[in-house]
Amino acid sequence: MAQVILITSGKGGTGKSVVCAYLGAALAKQEKKVLLIEGTHRSLDVMFGIADRVVYDLSDAAAGRCELTDAVFPCGERENLHLICAPVGREFSCDASTWKEILKALDGHFDFILVEADGTKEQLEQLFAPTADRAVIVSTPDQISARAGRIVSDKLFGAGIKDIRLCVNMLGQDFAKKRPIPHLDWLIDNICAQLIAVVPLDHSIMDGISTENPLNMANVTKSVFDNFAQRIMGNYIDLLVR
Repeated sequence: MAQVILITSGKGGTGKSVVCAYLGAALAKQEKKVLLIEGTHRSLDVMFGIADRVVYDLSDAAAGRCELTDAVFPCGERENLHLICAPVGREFSCDASTWKEILKALDGHFDFILVEADGTKEQLEQLFAPTADRAVIVSTPDQISARAGRIVSDKLFGAGIKDIRLCVNMLGQDFAKKRPIPHLDWLIDNICAQLIAVVPLDHSIMDGISTENPLNMANVTKSVFDNFAQRIMGNYIDLLVR
């Protein structure tokens, strides 16, 4: 039975697409069958270097313009990692029963389904949150992201999700010196979610998006996502904070 995990944030620019992509890749490396679904915007096809091969998207599958399997694309050479893209230029729209049918049809084929969705969109409360088993809020270490993340956290809790985790993304090496927020515990308390990963600011991640070798991580970042995947799978791994 697939575990559905919602990857979301309260504002743009926190890097939830990058987190979704690298977490999915790390889970697939552990021989888990993983499906990434873009719920509200499209970018992962570019990150995985498959944009020119995608024909059908999530809206096509929901509207019956294609078979659901036609919208599922392998992410390059990663055998255990697949993607359903969001439509380009318009928002994904379907009713709750159709969305549940989509998840039901996918259920037996994957171990993890990661749904990436914008926490400010109506689909979060109408479709994605009510059908998710868990949620990960991606936040950068600043006060604006903290406030936006708390709004989303309250929405998720209101939708019945009890397991809400926090991924702190783009933590700079100068964090202790600049102190954009008092400390990470402050961020955890304000968003009201249990910390599951701290991802360092790593420019090689974004640089890799436009190269022939997408998802090329620095050693520290790679270890962070490997450990992130282990914690998602229920294994106790100490947090790596650099």
